Amino acid sequence: MKRIILCIVAGLVSATITWAADGLNYDGNTLNLNNDFTRTECGTMAKKVMPETSGFACSRQTSGYIWAHGDENTGSNKKIVAIQPSGTLAMTVTISGDPGRDDWEDIATGIYGGKNYVFIGAIGDNDLQFKDSYYIYFFEEPAITSASKEVSVKYIRFGYPDNKAHNTETLMYDNVEQIFYIVDKVKSGVCTLYSLPFKTDYGTSTQTLTKVCELGSGSKFNYCTGGDISPDGKWMLIKSKPYTLMWERQGSESLSQTAQRLPVQIAAYQEEAQGEAIAWLDSTTFYTTSDQKNDVPIYQYVRTFDNGGGGGTNPPEPPTESSPELYEVIMNNGYNAYLSGDELRAFYTAGEAEPAIKSLKANEGTTWEREGNTVTLTGTDKTTKSYTLVIEAVQPREYTPDEIVFDGSEGSWVKCAYGWDSTKKWRFSKTDDNYERELAGKTHVEFFLPACDTVVLKSMDSNERDMRAYANGVQIGDKVKLLKAGTTLVVKQSAPFMLTVASAQSSGDGGVKALRMARKAGPSQSVRNVHSNPVQSTKVLRDGQLLIERNGVLYDMQGKRL
Repeated sequence: MKRIILCIVAGLVSATITWAADGLNYDGNTLNLNNDFTRTECGTMAKKVMPETSGFACSRQTSGYIWAHGDENTGSNKKIVAIQPSGTLAMTVTISGDPGRDDWEDIATGIYGGKNYVFIGAIGDNDLQFKDSYYIYFFEEPAITSASKEVSVKYIRFGYPDNKAHNTETLMYDNVEQIFYIVDKVKSGVCTLYSLPFKTDYGTSTQTLTKVCELGSGSKFNYCTGGDISPDGKWMLIKSKPYTLMWERQGSESLSQTAQRLPVQIAAYQEEAQGEAIAWLDSTTFYTTSDQKNDVPIYQYVRTFDNGGGGGTNPPEPPTESSPELYEVIMNNGYNAYLSGDELRAFYTAGEAEPAIKSLKANEGTTWEREGNTVTLTGTDKTTKSYTLVIEAVQPREYTPDEIVFDGSEGSWVKCAYGWDSTKKWRFSKTDDNYERELAGKTHVEFFLPACDTVVLKSMDSNERDMRAYANGVQIGDKVKLLKAGTTLVVKQSAPFMLTVASAQSSGDGGVKALRMARKAGPSQSVRNVHSNPVQSTKVLRDGQLLIERNGVLYDMQGKRL
């Protein structure tokens, strides 16, 4: 391999630009080398501050600091530290309230519900013994001061979809989707990327990760030791000891889609003896260090936009102050709010708790707050924009085993900002990077349905439509085809719910022509509005109508006594 290396030495600090002729072989493809970064030794991770540093994450609460943790996480070592990029210790946070898993392998920071959080991944398993006892600890990020602090963490317990043990050292959090992305570490074979939505109320139940895709050829990139997603969600870094790879998100696509394209290889990255920690400061700068018992260097990688080699990109325009621009509003029940003029309209199934705003997508630097029914955004130029939040409870459709062929009169239980017409029926539009479509709800349509086991949807014409379906905000399988003959979705809902059909198309509009529900009788535990007293209830089928029988009394599926 031919390399041209330029070293600039000033005092004890060196910067290196590395241009290489060949990239890593990744699934039979030679990766492009990204030459946009320079590498500088900016500090020292001292063993007296944190020995064997396994994870880095840049603070979102107090700019300019890095959170770090080590491999030893018991007793007095059950802590994280905040350091400056030079390695100078700023603050120590002692951890309590955790379930005792001591193999911490990565740390991440992120925003959820307008608050900054720290996430610690107790996800290592060298001996493959835990199977479903992996944890993400989380807590609201404190301001970094000179004082020490103790925090009691909450946690999410999870396992893998194959119900097997996995050794893992990479925990990442995406601010755009509020989703964790986790990469396992294998000695042979191929590393796999998994996902898990972040929620603060999972409780003590064990969650199951969703498999996203496999990464790389296995022979060259099978020992993933760390990763991070830039705070704007644009860039994902995943590293092994010899290589660091970077994926670029395109438009409004999910990171799951991003990960299935070829990455580029960071040319400036040089192998670290036990390199495990990596963290984005912002979209132009990241830091790395190594997990060793002695003092180790901290490296800073800065995007320079030197396009002399492959993989370079044009430099961005200089940052300017901007007024607030709203892209998307996500409620804490997993649904999107629609924009109608200066109103944000959100819907939920009648009988459930009224949802609140979980997060907003807006242009970089925009902050938001809610007071009563008013949501106010503030841009970096200090200008504001206000919206009125209107939340509506929707009564679900009564059950019928007959096919419902839409004629536009379903508006009381169908919500779709894109609307209905006689040709395309209930319409949804293409998915692209036009945020106005998302904010207006035009990429999806919601059906408020009674309890049922399956739902069959029919396309408005003979064209197959790519779509994704969600029951109460949880995706049903993967991307599916909406067919003229009908596509069956297994929903298994024992109470009224919201079915979302979202576009997965890159062009064109889709529409839903007809819907059919099916369900079967069988034992059921308490149903909404019937379960104040936990007495066994039973589903019964009477004259084609599914009812609830409890202590000899009949109720409809909404809990109303008959």
